Amino acid sequence: MSAIDQPSVRRGSSPVRERLTTLLHGSMRSKLLRNILTVVTGTAGAQAITLAFMPVITRIYGPEAYGVLGTFLSVTMMLIPVAALTYPIAIVLPKRDGDARGLVRLALATALSLATIVALGLLFFGDRLAAALEIEIIQPYLMLIPFVMFCGAALEICQQWLFRTQRFRITASVAVGNSLLFNSMRTIAGLVQSSALVLVCTTALQQALHAAMLGLAMLRAKPHMDNYAGEEGQSDPGMLELARRHADFPKFRAPVMLINAVSQHLPTLVLAAYFGPAAAGFFALCKQALTMPTNLIGKSVADVYYPRISRAIHDREPVTAMLLKATTALALVGLVPFSLVAVFGPWLFALVFGEQWHVAGEYARWLALAEYVVLISRPCVVAVPALSLQGRFLLFEVFSTSLRVFALFGGAVVIGDALATVQAFAAASIIIYLALMVIVMIAARRWYTRQKERSDATPNPIRSSGMDSL
Repeated sequence: MSAIDQPSVRRGSSPVRERLTTLLHGSMRSKLLRNILTVVTGTAGAQAITLAFMPVITRIYGPEAYGVLGTFLSVTMMLIPVAALTYPIAIVLPKRDGDARGLVRLALATALSLATIVALGLLFFGDRLAAALEIEIIQPYLMLIPFVMFCGAALEICQQWLFRTQRFRITASVAVGNSLLFNSMRTIAGLVQSSALVLVCTTALQQALHAAMLGLAMLRAKPHMDNYAGEEGQSDPGMLELARRHADFPKFRAPVMLINAVSQHLPTLVLAAYFGPAAAGFFALCKQALTMPTNLIGKSVADVYYPRISRAIHDREPVTAMLLKATTALALVGLVPFSLVAVFGPWLFALVFGEQWHVAGEYARWLALAEYVVLISRPCVVAVPALSLQGRFLLFEVFSTSLRVFALFGGAVVIGDALATVQAFAAASIIIYLALMVIVMIAARRWYTRQKERSDATPNPIRSSGMDSL
């Protein structure tokens, strides 16, 4: 029924209200928004479960055990992003599903090979390496590192394939189930024996459990039919050919991810080496608590936006406006929670996690500012490989890591205070991610300008000009 047939509705509605109603209905029909809400819901459920367990777990284990766990996780989280040389990130990019399946096989083979090499290296040189890095507190757990590396790579591969095939409900439901199982396991184990050994070993199983649950869910789901299947003259390329096509990932993206991971997790190692496991435990808890909003909102949006931006670039659509809208939305969403932590951090941490974690709240005040900027930069970060900016950002990561290292050792060595070290790290992170957003926005604008100029120079463009305006 048209608006003419509904005079009462027309008389009672203002133009602004009608526009808002139209926008709301359009949003509810938007497949992209539905996908984002699905991923956010799953991540929110998983994070809510983790948050509910954290006050119990922090009271069971204490800061020193958390310091050992934080040091172990810092080492593994440096290696997991490059465990498969970042080939999993390329899975969503090819147009043909056959090429994407080949990338899955390539990534698994790469992860297994690198995990084996790391295992052999730690077997023969692990003790000396731990002593050189002053991380002897995790020496008993060194052989768990290659296991966590491979499981982390397998998890990333499963997730990227599910993102490519638009099976966001599987990732959401499995995230909730894995969080419940993992947190229950380490809580029950801690009640039996509250030691760093139990905490590290149970945490090392998380990646394996998550990957296994995703794999089982994919086996039970309806099989995905490859697109372009059966086309004449089309055959699936071998792994060597796929490695050559996507050589920019191990050459540029992997070093960027490694450098970024080192700079992100280096503070825990520095605090453990200079101020002891308790200081490292305070920082580890802060990092875990404050990255929850980032993982809840930022990662969910990024996981959905990455294939969307890739398709937009394939179709030569403007992406600058898309990035600006996503960045602005994240800035509004994250403003309240991070502001609360920045103002009431010590009181909140003592109330939620126990009085012994009051110092962690002091750290959290400063880390909240940095994590807020990290949150709003997520859309720009995922646009880097889609815009083919990986070579340029390798140089950017070298610069940003140098800035973080300078800030960390300035606080630890020159000032000699743990809180000053955290403050310096937070300030460096804010500068880095603000600069990254500016660079990506400018690059996206220039990319679209070049595409538009080429389209205008073509006598008979295939696409209409309706999408050539920002």
